[in-house]
Amino acid sequence: MLNFLNTAVLAALAAALLPFLLHLFSKRKVKVVPFSSITFLKAMQKRQVRAIKIKQVLLLVVRTLIILAVVFAFARPSTRGGYLGSHASVSAVIVLDNSASMGLSVKDGRLFDLAVRRAGEILAQMGQEDEVAVMTTVGDDAAVSGAGRFGNAAAARTVLDKIALADGRADLSQTYTQAATLIAHRPNLNREIYLLSDCQDNSFRHDQPPPHFEGKTFLVDLPVGKIDNASIAGVDFGNQLIEVGVDFAVSAAVKKRSGPDDDILVSLYMDSVKVAQQSLQLKAGESGAVPFTVRVGSPGYHSGYVALSDDDLLADNVWHFAFHLPEQFGILLVGDDETSSRLIRLALTPDETAQRHWTVEQTGYDRFASVDLSRFNVVLLAGYGRMPAAAVSRLKEFVKAGGGLMIDPGRSIDIEQFNRDWVDLTGVTLLSGYPPMISRAGYYLLGSFDLRHQILTVFQNVDKTALPPFRSYIRLKAAPVPGRPMEVLARWSDGSPGITATTYGQGRIMYFGCDIAPDISDISLHPAFVPLLVRSAEYLSSRFSAYNETIAAGAAPRRDLRGATNPANEYTLVAPDGRRRLIAGSAGRDVVVADCGRLDRTGVYSILSEDRECDRFAVNGDPDEGDLYRPDRTELAGRLVNMEAVPYAADLAGFITEKRFGRELWQYFLLAAVILLLVEMYIARDRGNNETSGE
Repeated sequence: MLNFLNTAVLAALAAALLPFLLHLFSKRKVKVVPFSSITFLKAMQKRQVRAIKIKQVLLLVVRTLIILAVVFAFARPSTRGGYLGSHASVSAVIVLDNSASMGLSVKDGRLFDLAVRRAGEILAQMGQEDEVAVMTTVGDDAAVSGAGRFGNAAAARTVLDKIALADGRADLSQTYTQAATLIAHRPNLNREIYLLSDCQDNSFRHDQPPPHFEGKTFLVDLPVGKIDNASIAGVDFGNQLIEVGVDFAVSAAVKKRSGPDDDILVSLYMDSVKVAQQSLQLKAGESGAVPFTVRVGSPGYHSGYVALSDDDLLADNVWHFAFHLPEQFGILLVGDDETSSRLIRLALTPDETAQRHWTVEQTGYDRFASVDLSRFNVVLLAGYGRMPAAAVSRLKEFVKAGGGLMIDPGRSIDIEQFNRDWVDLTGVTLLSGYPPMISRAGYYLLGSFDLRHQILTVFQNVDKTALPPFRSYIRLKAAPVPGRPMEVLARWSDGSPGITATTYGQGRIMYFGCDIAPDISDISLHPAFVPLLVRSAEYLSSRFSAYNETIAAGAAPRRDLRGATNPANEYTLVAPDGRRRLIAGSAGRDVVVADCGRLDRTGVYSILSEDRECDRFAVNGDPDEGDLYRPDRTELAGRLVNMEAVPYAADLAGFITEKRFGRELWQYFLLAAVILLLVEMYIARDRGNNETSGE
């Protein structure tokens, strides 16, 4: 049964009565012509009257059909079943992908701009009784749901005009499920979801089935042709200690996603100044690393980025980084053993009047609980035996927030307690403690130094005889923990680890498994002891792990603000574009944690406390946004419910109307009206001639 989309026009069907009324009330004027033969007159009259009646009936039928065909054409009939004139209202959700990959430049412009334009076309064909909601794939708006999102087309247009391209990654499976849930209980009979996206394969969760949805999904195609794209997968600072005025290495990982084998120009910017540039040639699918050498001339916060030459997708061409070199850092030396504590303090501060970029304070284990750790960057536990659980927990939080910790086990070490409290941080487990009696019959050698490590690189160019192994009559036997990443800086002569380094949260931990008392070892007398200890303190004070930290766009990071202990202060987050907003801080005992909220823009952010910068960090996009592979329609049909693909060149309003109500037939009715009009003209071509009869 036909369904009419413009039922108001059907009232014009009454016009089909006009030919009948004209036929009934019109009178024919006949001219009387005398004839010589009455027989001839009667025969002619019978023939003419019969022909006139047939012509009049044909004209009546044809003219009536013309009116009906024209009226039906304007009423827009369709082939979908339903009662005559039925037209259910529509509840629709427009899902607009605003992820970074939608910034792809194609022949007709950016995909995102094309998608916004197509969304406007969808809104233009919504009726007054229809309701529509607009959702995005990236941003706070993507997670909002509720009936309040629905409105008329004009309200949806206002929302659409405010949507901007973001730097985050889309989760199309999650957003599509949210859209299906949002529309599930809407009152209108017709329920539709419009998806405007590049439909990256990696934006779908392959293990997640499509949601239950009783409606139709329109996948609006966007033009994607041949693409030239390369992306930066990350920036690596390597295994090094960054110092003021000393060269350090930065390596950028580059991947050629697609396109010709052209040279890729890779540039390094430090503190807004281009400091290095190299070219790299890769084939599609290949990856490469571009090394740079750079230095900074002052302590404090530094930031920069690595950028590629322009291609079709700019979003994955930049990788930002930030790090901090302290002007002066504080060291807390905790120890009750006068010998080891005094030797360590002398190594760090041989002359109290000398200019150094660190300060040293000393306390005992019994007074540790009262110390404010926020004033220190490094804690050295000299002659460590054991600590209360609360103190251990406090130190773990200190390291997790970016502090440095060195553990030097003393002769009173509690092996069981050490393995319970510190094995997850140090990456080593103790197998045996110090012997109760010291025998001088033999000694252990601490050597096999890893001169590639940033602490020991200063010894690389020195004659190897200048760095002989340490000697000790006793040592702790330790073993690495399987599966726990850990670096061994030096080993005992039996192969067990003697000095190790590992990360925990944003901080660093070192294990120094040897008593430095001069009666049992020559470590404190070794020429490398002082530079080793100083380099270790510098290494622990720098938030090394923060150099390579990766915060993805769309995340909501919580930042530890060391030295900012007053949460009542107003903290200001400065975005890459210079915009500022207040953020909340919550106080711990030794650190303030600032909640930055969701960050959808890439770049370098700063946190200010009373106009003083207390943190700087980088936010980057997901490198996988550069993987623009799109599954075919068969695969997409398995992820979207009742999918109808709308070709890019199609008339969007007509296509959707056809799929919503069936195939429209107005063209055929209009063609029939034209044909009937030609027939009417043919039949009535001699109607103007006077008709005769004899009388």
